Amino acid sequence: NSGGINAEYGVSTQSTGEASPVCLDLDSYISQYVGNVCLQRLKFYVDNSRPSSDNYRLLIQTAMDCKNITVYTDAVEALNNTCPSEGISVNVDWITQTSKYLINKVDRLEQDLKSYQLSQDKENIRRTHQMLGDHYHDCGDLSNAIKHYQKSRDYGTTVAHTMEFLLNIIKVSVYLNHWTSVSNYIKKTDHIDNTDVKITRRLLLAKGLCEMSHNNYKHAARIFSNIPCDTWDNEIISPLCVLIYASLCALASFNRKDFQKLLIENNNFKQYMDAQPTIRNFLFAFYNREYSAGLRSLELLRSEFKLDLFLSPHVDNLFEKIRSESIKQYYSPYMTCDMNKMAEAFNTNIDELELELMKLVADQPVRIDSHNKVLRASEDDERSRIFENVLDLSLTYKQKTQALLVKSAILKAGLVIKAAVEEKAEHQHLKKNWTRMWNLILEHHTSSADIALQCTEDDDGKLYLNCVLDSDMGKRKCCLK
Repeated sequence: NSGGINAEYGVSTQSTGEASPVCLDLDSYISQYVGNVCLQRLKFYVDNSRPSSDNYRLLIQTAMDCKNITVYTDAVEALNNTCPSEGISVNVDWITQTSKYLINKVDRLEQDLKSYQLSQDKENIRRTHQMLGDHYHDCGDLSNAIKHYQKSRDYGTTVAHTMEFLLNIIKVSVYLNHWTSVSNYIKKTDHIDNTDVKITRRLLLAKGLCEMSHNNYKHAARIFSNIPCDTWDNEIISPLCVLIYASLCALASFNRKDFQKLLIENNNFKQYMDAQPTIRNFLFAFYNREYSAGLRSLELLRSEFKLDLFLSPHVDNLFEKIRSESIKQYYSPYMTCDMNKMAEAFNTNIDELELELMKLVADQPVRIDSHNKVLRASEDDERSRIFENVLDLSLTYKQKTQALLVKSAILKAGLVIKAAVEEKAEHQHLKKNWTRMWNLILEHHTSSADIALQCTEDDDGKLYLNCVLDSDMGKRKCCLK
């Protein structure tokens, strides 16, 4: 390991392949986003990190660039409260000018909308609602943004208009954490033919976030790992976030075979890994069963991951699942496993490891030998298994033999009537006799008649069908050989 620098997170790697606990490079992090997307992430970072006057000043400047008065005033107040010596006063002139500009812009767009509605110009009505939605989205007023985006749907006339409406609703719903709406609108795009790679990527990003929000980490990892890594526009998440989300979700849910196939050998995902050596190093540490180094690297990055807007609620749960999955992969190849060595491999003591194993092996064929500190896999009784297989085979053979005997007896008795082309003279004779017998039965069968049928066999093996009709006309017997 050459100890390269992670440009976005500011994370360096040492000779052991571990990440050093340095703070996230905020300037590089937010440079990948623009507009309200950048402001939302920056605000989350500042609110959840250690108070810093530089961070608050950066948030204040970004809020002014985005013309978001609410975030600006909150950031100034927070800076004055946490760092009184470096506090600043609220720029009243800027607030006044910005408020006037925003009001005038909304008034102008609403006037245009009214004139287009009077002239019934559907295309311009749709575009004006779209512009109002974009304006409110840039200002951080997501409720009004989604309202105007929804109104634009009524005036769409092409498939492209429908797709644009769905993408806008999905984008706003993601930041409102309305994951049910995100899922529903993504399903609606399935019925629209789309060949645009950018639109496909945006839909996959939203779908991956939706799956992750519902703790479906396996599905989320599959989606993120297959997102095309080409020209990247302003998206809701950056390429680095795609790499981190896919890596953590995969480590928490994939077995070793899936991990190798869907991440390590995935040519598309390799492009993400090559751009970020730190993430690639701890992924290969887990793949090479170097669990101690991998878990240490992850633990050093825990605080960094908690500063991500979408990943933060899942960090603790993902880390717990990653550790559990690593322990399972550690002992699964062996019949017996020394718990002392296992504790050393996972940077813990024997007592804490035993508590972890008690939860993991409850539903698995593994037992803990607390006295000898050994983990034992349940032995497969091969002798009993072979006997069970032999008994199953004998039962199957018996059933097949009985079926063949029944078939042979039916064929011997001539009770099978073949197709007309293959019928022989004796079959035709038998068929006529049976038909004549049943016609005789039906001819004398009345509501007051009783019919008795009996089949007998003589010493020579010949079959006789005896029919007795008991009616008001008396008894009548007939026999068919």
